[in-house]
Amino acid sequence: MKKVQMGSLEIRIFSNLEDLFNHAAQIFAVKSKEITDSGNLFKVSLSGGSTPKRLFELLAKDYKNKFLWQKVHVFWGDERDRKNNPESNFYQAYKIWLGKIVKQIPSFKDNIHRIKMELGIDKGTKDYTEEINKWAPDGFDLAFNGAGPDGHRNGIMPENPKINWKNEIWKLPKNIKVWGYKAPSEINPYTERITLTSWFLNKSKINILMLSGKEKADLLRKITVDKEKYTKRKLPAITFNDVPTIVLADKMAVSQINF
Repeated sequence: MKKVQMGSLEIRIFSNLEDLFNHAAQIFAVKSKEITDSGNLFKVSLSGGSTPKRLFELLAKDYKNKFLWQKVHVFWGDERDRKNNPESNFYQAYKIWLGKIVKQIPSFKDNIHRIKMELGIDKGTKDYTEEINKWAPDGFDLAFNGAGPDGHRNGIMPENPKINWKNEIWKLPKNIKVWGYKAPSEINPYTERITLTSWFLNKSKINILMLSGKEKADLLRKITVDKEKYTKRKLPAITFNDVPTIVLADKMAVSQINF
């Protein structure tokens, strides 16, 4: 692993994906043990998409006995579909990992705080806000974030001037933690979103962004070398620069940056 500091971003570069995801799992295990050994609840937020799949596999198998699961509480940074849809962020994590823990420890199901898209945007947002305010009002101990090639962060989509669409999330007061909204299909095929705001996610004690593959190389260049060219409206992922963030990247993801 090679470490490079670029502003508030600490980029950790791995020669292969297996090392990257094992490192992510180790961060999870070490931080969880530190918090639970002190008698506190460990609160972690997960990201969606395909990137964290291998992390979930490792947590379900190689790391399953390294946690005091009764004190681990799991959240999501955003959601885009209902729980039984394979495209939902919850579905993948539960199928690969969390469901296996529930079979082993049935009471653990109460520690899984999913975003309930089936309630609709308004009620789902209210419900998740209540969960956050009850269990993690000051932020998470660890947050795994997501970012797409288009520059979206978690469920925060970039604006599109071609269709005159503006993301109203940037007008919200900073005390808003959860926001639900509809986006045009031209922005993303998942038009209904419920997401944590970037300013709330940035309250996490440890913020992690995992980037792998050639398709994320352009994004990483934009949020590092070219960050002055973009605003949060055009590139929501630029908000990772607002606080110290650990970027776990493979060689392909850093291929457009000269160190």
